[in-house]
Amino acid sequence: MSRSRPQLSLLTLDSSPESVAGARRHTAQVLQCWRARVELSDAARLVVSELATNAVRARCDPDGFALSLVLHDGALLVQVGDQDPRPPRPRVAGPDATGGRGLHLVDELSSRWGYYRTSPRGKVVWAELPTADGSGPGFRTTVVDVRLPALPTAPPPVEQH
Repeated sequence: MSRSRPQLSLLTLDSSPESVAGARRHTAQVLQCWRARVELSDAARLVVSELATNAVRARCDPDGFALSLVLHDGALLVQVGDQDPRPPRPRVAGPDATGGRGLHLVDELSSRWGYYRTSPRGKVVWAELPTADGSGPGFRTTVVDVRLPALPTAPPPVEQH
């Protein structure tokens, strides 16, 4: 049972394509400061890149999008919030397609993912990545059908011990 406090990073970025690279750099720097494993940092950068790219493509808010990283009890929670109320929808991508695989990649790299709506509009897409071998406290496996993403009413809980 861990009594450690969650580590938290919050960043707001504009909706320019350059912000995706900034989100990746920020994630790498934060996880390096938190002394996270290289494998976790690599996976987190890919997940952040995919979710940030989707937020930039939405371009619904001149204020951009928000990136949140929370490291606590065996999991890294990545959250990207934007003002596009449309739910994330994985697409079927043909072998020659240049896009459409992002949410499938998020599904492969995370133990679970989903989204929740924010008020008055918008959403937060989140993904949870295990920090170790998946056996640490707070790690839960949830099967998510990527064709029908989960719609929780709130972010996934951070368990208090």
